[in-house]
Amino acid sequence: MAFNVLCDVVETTHGKVAGNIFKTLLNGDSYYGFMGIPYAKPPVNELRFLPPQALDPWPEVLEATKEKVPCIQFNWNIKRGRSRGLYGQEDCLYLDIFTPGLDNIHRPVIVFLYNEYFKNSYNKTKDYAPDFFLEEDVVVVTISHRLAVFGFLSSEDETLQGNGGLKDIVSGLQWIRNNIERFGGDPNKITLMGAQGGGAAVDLLIHSEARQLFHSAILQSGTSLFSIYLQEGARERAFKLAEILDRSTGNGNTLVKYLNEIPPRDLLAKQLNSISKDYNKEQQRGLLPFGPIVEREGLVTRYPESSQKIDLPVMIGFNSREGLEMSLEFLIEHRYLSFVQKDFTLLMPWRVNFKFNPIDDSYEDAINDLKKFYFKNGKVTINSVPEYITYASDLTTSSIDRTVQFYANISTKPIYYYHFDYYSDLNENKNELLKLAQTKDGTWGAATGDELCYLFKCPSLKNAYLRYNKTMSEEIVVLRKMVKMWTNFAKHGNPTPDSSDVQWPPYNINTKQYLHIGRNMEVKEDLRGDKFRFWSEFVKKWEKKLKPTGVNDEL
Repeated sequence: MAFNVLCDVVETTHGKVAGNIFKTLLNGDSYYGFMGIPYAKPPVNELRFLPPQALDPWPEVLEATKEKVPCIQFNWNIKRGRSRGLYGQEDCLYLDIFTPGLDNIHRPVIVFLYNEYFKNSYNKTKDYAPDFFLEEDVVVVTISHRLAVFGFLSSEDETLQGNGGLKDIVSGLQWIRNNIERFGGDPNKITLMGAQGGGAAVDLLIHSEARQLFHSAILQSGTSLFSIYLQEGARERAFKLAEILDRSTGNGNTLVKYLNEIPPRDLLAKQLNSISKDYNKEQQRGLLPFGPIVEREGLVTRYPESSQKIDLPVMIGFNSREGLEMSLEFLIEHRYLSFVQKDFTLLMPWRVNFKFNPIDDSYEDAINDLKKFYFKNGKVTINSVPEYITYASDLTTSSIDRTVQFYANISTKPIYYYHFDYYSDLNENKNELLKLAQTKDGTWGAATGDELCYLFKCPSLKNAYLRYNKTMSEEIVVLRKMVKMWTNFAKHGNPTPDSSDVQWPPYNINTKQYLHIGRNMEVKEDLRGDKFRFWSEFVKKWEKKLKPTGVNDEL
């Protein structure tokens, strides 16, 4: 994405903005970029944890020519050479708009959301640039939203209902609906596209009042059914955090006042301590102290699985080895697997209405069920890296398959299911993991996030894109086919409306057809049928044996 000149000024509902003109990498098409447009007041000082507040107009022309830094977060991810620690800023409620033309053509709009479990986000075009989508004549918008404790602190009362980060997204979508026509986009053809935690955010918004703000949805490697989301006890964790920070109180207003005074570093460093030491074992859910919740009143007021109907086209899928990143410590040092055999953590694949008592025999019996199914001779050994990756992959993706089945049962519009199983040096995420790994056992296929560098331009791969494009290699053919299908979906609600190469059929519970994206695009049936049926039977077995806890689970 190369800088050319300052482009025409656009009049928005809040003031004038000026952007830059760029050129796409492969075709050299010109496009306009407007970066760092505010859509709500900066969430600082007394607004730190509150829902997004309406923005005041700006009097001068806003030069939207530089991307803002991400919302504040603590980076634990050592991939891509990033240092661990605090980065980003609290003043972060901005969006970026990239458009092929400032005209009246009314192009489809793709709004892209990315986060990792609502704890970490990304560096916009420094990670994923929109070049390939723009070459297909669609508008691309990205929204930054608050993360972790800043986006999801809740006292679970009228003081602070919670879900501030999701409400940021809704505020951004409202701004887009009111302004995108001025940027050559169609406010009546908005596709909300989310990856990982972004997919979970899209899923939650489908079942909320925000549904009216978009017209189709893409969920990549994430849905809100995964058991780490919508955890109970948010109020207790909020007050526990205050106590840890020597700000004990029992009052919601005082809680917010106290925590507004705490430096960001301290809040992020201590948030995990608001969860009990044995939380995984006690709850059989992943650690997420501050994430989306079901509110008493507000945006998310019910569990999505209680929905009776959805009425928009959905594209949804996952990658073949989603468990690679979850298994990184064992790829680095496989001897650590000996500890897994001794202290296996039992996690539920999706929200369930029962819970194990870790000191009962049933807890170990359930673990043995998993070991017998996934590990040779029912034991986890230092040679079990491939099996562990398979187990972790199925654990994290079975909730996606279950969501597909749920959607197929209640949707009045088509559901398109995909499985990304292609590998090349464009699989940036996996290749970064492999640089850290000491063993390559079981590392076939595509890791979480690998599909993104086939949809967006990943700047570190610029030379590879140009090299492959020159020879029209297999890698660039796969990339162009994927971009075409994703943009077709945004345009038509159908990824292959007139394709002679492959016709991607909607999923239904009888045929269970999905698109396998590998060296070839193939329609297949019953994705990981035996694995996902095992998880379904596992949950049914233990649900019958254990007393339900009352958590909503109508799937």
